[in-house]
Amino acid sequence: MSKYFLPLPWLVTTLVAADKVTFDDHVFPLFQQACLNCHNPDKAKGGLDLSSFAGTLKGGSGGKIVEPGDTGSTLINLVKQTAEPIMPPEGEKLGAEQIAVLTAWIEGGLLENKNSSARKPSKPKFEAALRSDPSAKPDGPPPMPEHLLLEPPVVTERAAAIHSLAASPWAPLLAVTGQRQVLLHHMDSLELVGILPFPEGEPVALSFTPDGRYLIVGGGVHGKFGVTVTYDVTTGERVLVVGKEFDAILAVDIRPGFDLVATGSPSRLLKLWNTGTGEQVQSVKKHTEWITALDISPDGVLLASGDRNGGVWVWESDTANEFHTLRAHQAAITATVFRADSNILATASEDGTVRYWEMNNGGEVRKNDAHPGGVTALAMSRDGSTLTAGRDLKAKLWKPDFAHSKDLVHDLPTLPTAVALDGEGRRAFVGDANGIVHVFDTEDARRVGELVANPPTIAVRLERIGAEIAAHPAAVAAAEKQSAEATAALETARTAVADAEKQHREAVEVHNAARAAEGDAKQKLEAHRQGVSAKRGELERVAAEREQALAAIEPARQALAAAPEEQKDPAGVAALEKAHADLTAQASLLEQELAAMTATETSLSAALEGATQAAVAAEAPVKPAEDAIAPARKSAEERDAAGKQAAQALENIRAGLAALEAARKRWSAAAINTQAIDARAAAQLAGAGAEEQLDTHAAALVVVAEAMESLQARRAARSEFAAPLATADALPTEIRAEVEATLAALDRMIELKVSELRQLEDQVVSGRRSADQALPAAHRDLREAERLREEYLAALADGS
Repeated sequence: MSKYFLPLPWLVTTLVAADKVTFDDHVFPLFQQACLNCHNPDKAKGGLDLSSFAGTLKGGSGGKIVEPGDTGSTLINLVKQTAEPIMPPEGEKLGAEQIAVLTAWIEGGLLENKNSSARKPSKPKFEAALRSDPSAKPDGPPPMPEHLLLEPPVVTERAAAIHSLAASPWAPLLAVTGQRQVLLHHMDSLELVGILPFPEGEPVALSFTPDGRYLIVGGGVHGKFGVTVTYDVTTGERVLVVGKEFDAILAVDIRPGFDLVATGSPSRLLKLWNTGTGEQVQSVKKHTEWITALDISPDGVLLASGDRNGGVWVWESDTANEFHTLRAHQAAITATVFRADSNILATASEDGTVRYWEMNNGGEVRKNDAHPGGVTALAMSRDGSTLTAGRDLKAKLWKPDFAHSKDLVHDLPTLPTAVALDGEGRRAFVGDANGIVHVFDTEDARRVGELVANPPTIAVRLERIGAEIAAHPAAVAAAEKQSAEATAALETARTAVADAEKQHREAVEVHNAARAAEGDAKQKLEAHRQGVSAKRGELERVAAEREQALAAIEPARQALAAAPEEQKDPAGVAALEKAHADLTAQASLLEQELAAMTATETSLSAALEGATQAAVAAEAPVKPAEDAIAPARKSAEERDAAGKQAAQALENIRAGLAALEAARKRWSAAAINTQAIDARAAAQLAGAGAEEQLDTHAAALVVVAEAMESLQARRAARSEFAAPLATADALPTEIRAEVEATLAALDRMIELKVSELRQLEDQVVSGRRSADQALPAAHRDLREAERLREEYLAALADGS
């Protein structure tokens, strides 16, 4: 048995040095005051008579109300008024001191009187109660470890393969098999929050109870020994050890109500064990190969088991009668898992398939060809989502309707051996043959971390943390330098962006000005050309009129010459000649003006050509300048992102010192807690030795008493035999000699008895002396444990 989990009831009794709490002296007066009006032989409400010790132990129509050692007994719940019907139904409820008396009586073994022997517990000390709806969330905060051991009892160079993972149904708690230990991790922070030593061997199978309060672990030494141990995850206490086998337990589960444990092993026998007595109550010989998978339905009604030959059976958990035979798989079964409503059973096999079975008639409702080569692990969340992993090195999520949802990972580094889903289906955990647990976010299949199944010692952790703290100033300086360099690079990049934008802006402005000048030159040339065209039209008009005038002069002259002298009028010819002369002068002037305008048009054309060339030249740098902006901006964005990352890294490193200091305080406190646990274990061992010595002393006292009675009988026999010799006047010589010889023999026997008695008395004295020496040692160890506990809590509070 592990040194961390030995029982301590005797030590509490010894150290408190209180009187025994008995029914006659303490409990009956309490019942007489508060209960006997309703629970007496004449008026036994609910069939319960509390007027006698036997009646109290018998209980009422609802069953027993007290069990030795079980402070969660019905009686306590009723008087605390945390269960119906409340007791007493009228008036004030029992005070804390009165409830403490009842609790002490139960913890003390239900003594009837001071001469009674304590009764042994008939069932494990489970505090949880089965609900009508096992899938409903229990009252109160979800069970999480409190001040558990964090020092690994076994440390190896490399982790062993993960045999099993188990997720608490309500708390963010993941259980991971290790080497002779089970590790408890917080599902969100991934921190190690507790270690459950399993000194019996290798833990192979894990299962949480429906309320998440207890974890049952099955395992052992292959080919030699197997056992199941149930732990209270809040305290780390071993509350139940049952199911001792001659080979390692490969599959295990505990029924809601905690009255039955089911185990499977290489024996091929499905075995059911009573948790109260520890006795085997059923052994089912149906499987033809090792039983590799096992699950009890959340409502506790059914039990499913699978073996290496692909056989799957469903049993009634109460009677172990066969309920369904599920024939379909062609290779070893790797998982049997009931859905939270107990109506669907999922089975996984090395044949590569996952099959879903309906429990009313045992029919198959879905077959998924999940993983070529074989399905190695399967788990379900509360909503019926399924996680599988297989020999194709993939892990897959399946919807509640059994359809494929997504591949979480398709390139695991080695064979996946175990999987788990948190209760909400938000995180998936995949354990592999290298002892690594890969953690994924199910929403986006993002890998969020990993866990290792061989954690370092607290001393190694503190050494690493100390080294990180010592290196912290240098890390801050390096991060500050990197942040400063990133800031400078960002400023350079921003300047480059500004320069590129300026160059582009200036190039655009120059190009726009050149285009404007070109437009102006084009506009001027066009206007001038329109003027030239108008001038040419005017010249052509004048030339036509001059030709008309010229054509009219000669006929006029001829007409003048032919006219009688008295009729001649030279004024008409003169007017025509003058008009021709005026038109000739006007045409000459227009020709001069047109010649000047043509020269100007040539100049304007040349100017336009120059403006066009200038615009083309100004346009050339615009595109390169524009193209330079995007890379400059991208570079600035990259430098900005790098700067933010560097600044965040610097902030993280600066903040990391506080985290490192907090971690150092936490693990320093954990080291103290380890000492406290060790001291308490030492006290338990010393106390157990003292108790054994006291038992030996008590037995020796009985032997001494028996030896004293035998000695007294011998002495009485001698006196009785010698009496006639003393009173006889004369005896024949031969008779006297015979009597004296007999007396001498009796004297020798008495001397031997005296010598034996002295030896026994010496042994009694020695045993008592040893016990007297051991008890103070146990006291000292316990006081040291309490001192260390207080020091641990103070250190933990200082680190919070």
